[in-house]
Amino acid sequence: MKNNTFALGVAVLVVGLLTACGSDIPEYKAKLMVETQPVQHLQYDRYEEVLFNLDTADFAQQLKSLQQQYRPFLDGDLDQPEAVRYLKDFAIDPFSIHLYQKVEQRFPNLDEVSDIVEGVYNHFHYYFPDIELPSRVFTCVSGINPDIPPVLVDDDALVISLDWYLDGDVVYEQIGMPQYRARRTYVAGLAKDLGLLLHEIYVDRDTKRGCLLEEMIDAGRKVFFVEALCPHLADSVLLGYSSSQMDWADDNEGNLWADMVGNQYLYSSNPELYRTFLSDGPFTNEYSHEAPPRLGEYVGLHIVRSYMNTHAVSLQELLFADDLQEIFLDSHYKPKK
Repeated sequence: MKNNTFALGVAVLVVGLLTACGSDIPEYKAKLMVETQPVQHLQYDRYEEVLFNLDTADFAQQLKSLQQQYRPFLDGDLDQPEAVRYLKDFAIDPFSIHLYQKVEQRFPNLDEVSDIVEGVYNHFHYYFPDIELPSRVFTCVSGINPDIPPVLVDDDALVISLDWYLDGDVVYEQIGMPQYRARRTYVAGLAKDLGLLLHEIYVDRDTKRGCLLEEMIDAGRKVFFVEALCPHLADSVLLGYSSSQMDWADDNEGNLWADMVGNQYLYSSNPELYRTFLSDGPFTNEYSHEAPPRLGEYVGLHIVRSYMNTHAVSLQELLFADDLQEIFLDSHYKPKK
């Protein structure tokens, strides 16, 4: 994948204009405020509207007639009674129907979804013009199944489970979803989830790092990649924090960094430290019940931002850099006290 030198040139121009206008926007953010163009026609299809309106008296035959059009959902052998029974049981299950009704109410059309998807797509193509993304977008109701990611790619199809984006609906509490996960069910989170999916498929090299510092920077540049595709997302959405958790992290950034340095955590490869600073959960118990999880990701993002503030490198160069300690040293990271 080649560097987008044109993107870099536009970014420098934007930074210059903003500086001339006296803006206090960080330079890294100015570089991300690029002007994109629609580059790919997307076809949208609502599978949930089809499935929940089938005639159950002729269910198997109707599924077969739809199999070619809805291959991501109907790829099994529909001559097998077990496969048909599974789909029918799901379609007539009261909870599934309840979720479908909520999805229909929240998303009477796909305008909001298409705006998010196309915004992420256009930014991705800006940085990676040679990669073609799936051109068909299917929506569905998955039953808020934890084994099915909210967003996934199946061959040339992007599949979005709309029941994961009901804006913190009471249904998540009713099924026992942890509060820290439920706060990420707002539709704005779709942009982040799609960004993370594109990173996993097209960017991630799954390289094992040697110490906590490198793991943090690697996690931070993944979040920065998502920010590049969704530059208007709030930090709380990017990091999956509540507003109070975001405040705690910002208020304690200096103390957190001093603790990491003072206890010589940065160059440790202790798995317990990885768990403390990079694992998801409701909070970081080692600090406070008000402290958000994944504080290593938070610090890593700020190191990456500091690096990008002062270095004229492309997004690709950042993502594919192997020497993460060099990124740290060149970032001159100075947390807020």
